[in-house]
Amino acid sequence: MGCLKKNAAELCAVLLKEIYGEVSSRVASVLLEYGRLNLQTLVRYSKLPEKIVKQTLVVLIQLHLVVHSTHKEGHRDEVYYECTWLQVYELLHAGKMIAMVEERFGTDGAYIISNMLQMGHVRVSDFLAGSGLSDNPKQAATNGTSNGVTDATKSAPTSLASLRAAMGDLLRSRYLIQVHEHHMHPQTDVINDVRAKITRQVKESHGAMSDLKLKKVVDAQLKSKLRELAVGDISENAGMKKRMAQVEVATSNKRPSKRAKLSNNFEDVSGKEAVWQIDENSVVRVNHEKFLILFRNKELVTMAERRLGKTTSLVFGQLLKALEDKIHRCQDTAGMEEEESDPKKKLKISTLELSRTFDKDIELGDTIAPLPKNTVNGKKRPNDFNDDDMGLNRANGTGNGDDEAEDDEDEERDEWAEDQEVNPETAAKKRRMAIIKDHLDLLAQDSYPFVKSEGNRGLGEWSVDFGALIKTMKQVEIEKIIEQRFGGVATRLLRILQEKGKLDEKQLATIALRKSTSIRSTLSALQEAGHLELQEVPKTADRAASRTIFLWYYDPDRARLNVLHDIYKAMSRTLQRIAHERSEVQPLLEKAERTDILGKEELYLSKAELRTIARFRVIEEKLLAQVGRLDRQVMIFRDY
Repeated sequence: MGCLKKNAAELCAVLLKEIYGEVSSRVASVLLEYGRLNLQTLVRYSKLPEKIVKQTLVVLIQLHLVVHSTHKEGHRDEVYYECTWLQVYELLHAGKMIAMVEERFGTDGAYIISNMLQMGHVRVSDFLAGSGLSDNPKQAATNGTSNGVTDATKSAPTSLASLRAAMGDLLRSRYLIQVHEHHMHPQTDVINDVRAKITRQVKESHGAMSDLKLKKVVDAQLKSKLRELAVGDISENAGMKKRMAQVEVATSNKRPSKRAKLSNNFEDVSGKEAVWQIDENSVVRVNHEKFLILFRNKELVTMAERRLGKTTSLVFGQLLKALEDKIHRCQDTAGMEEEESDPKKKLKISTLELSRTFDKDIELGDTIAPLPKNTVNGKKRPNDFNDDDMGLNRANGTGNGDDEAEDDEDEERDEWAEDQEVNPETAAKKRRMAIIKDHLDLLAQDSYPFVKSEGNRGLGEWSVDFGALIKTMKQVEIEKIIEQRFGGVATRLLRILQEKGKLDEKQLATIALRKSTSIRSTLSALQEAGHLELQEVPKTADRAASRTIFLWYYDPDRARLNVLHDIYKAMSRTLQRIAHERSEVQPLLEKAERTDILGKEELYLSKAELRTIARFRVIEEKLLAQVGRLDRQVMIFRDY
């Protein structure tokens, strides 16, 4: 097991111990350390009773923290288990996910997501039945727990209809997705099964062909199929089902027309209409990819705010929100390749389309410096002149000529008159669209590739190159880490090597305008930390050091992995420190959480006890904030 895997496994074990207890942590740790194991081997390595291991595996599989595969061995089927450590890591994002859903869907959405995170996956009908709610709000359960569904928010849903509608909205927006069989199996087995199936189909349909040609055809279809499995069903009504709902009708004797019969929302003579509702027989779970997209958008908006200001970042956020539903995965390499091969498939949005969905609460007035008073919308008013109009600058060769000015004068006067005739509401919309376009121009002209201009349709078309933008974000984050640890000179050396490629010490010192002796220690420190690499190029066969050229170079992927290694280790140590600090005051915390003391701490606890608890809360808050900062860097380097 490599160092990265070792530190990641340690972090996962700490997380599971903190949330699900010692037994779950031990079983998962064995799977992370030894890889895929069957039940008998897992029992032997974990040193736990077989019954306890089976019960633990049921829970971990339900939560999608462990996947399983069945293989034919002789005359019997053998089941192997494997821990998905990335799903274990996602436990850290539970609070952020609930808060984000509550902001968009209210307390009903937060109630659903918080319970889904605890259950893993569940049938919709079972979830609705376990909530203890009914279509009559007065009959809803008032206690905190109903048949296993907990009230994790301040306000639980008031009726079954509202809960069902909220689940339908979450499923339609892909915060929830349907669970399929391949979600329960290891990715390697899914790839092998799909490849074998495609190979059989290609051989049957194409007949005999060379191995090289067969491999190319299979690889092309395999990439498309795997992307389809990863994304899932993206149709508008995926996981939904038509149901007849009662509606009011003006005339009960009215016969439905042929067009009405063929429509999706068919209304019959009894006053019922077919509407889409969530299919209660479907099994759903939380879609972590959707939340990664939202986290990425939030991080990109923050970066835009640091570069271009608050208002421009809000415009960029609205642009990302408009593209949100069209993007299904953060690292969609197959989709990027399709966009590069076929420009028509690139995700684009015009200024006009963006203005229709733009948040009206965002104030855009006076956010862009206005044009001079003698101009309106970039056009000069008729009979307003300056030195250029009078021909004072023509002697220097900067004038446009009398003929050109006379030709444009009539056209300008007509356009000015048309602008004056526009009603105030339309003029306000046009001004707002013009301001939005100006902010998008600022984003497109920045050295960071926030947006890219794609055409002039609808006051300009825009796209976001997430690959280039995330690459820039990763590099900026790496440079911040290096500057904090090694200083500004180290950052300068890193940028030079990134731009120039492989250089020896003398060349690097010359470009950096430093002496070789002054950068030698910095280069060694960067190499020791894993940010720089050194290549030896011997001049002779004996590989003597005096006749060898040493070239420094920067490998972004390797440097990123080394940073992740350090972050995983730091996160596990921080979480262990939190657990240690809690164990020091555990009896006091248990005393403060007693039902007869809770809320009356000042009456029943001494001042020394209150100070001890307050001190622990401050330490815990600081350490959790550090975990959040480290988690942000992990998502930048690994998930985006």
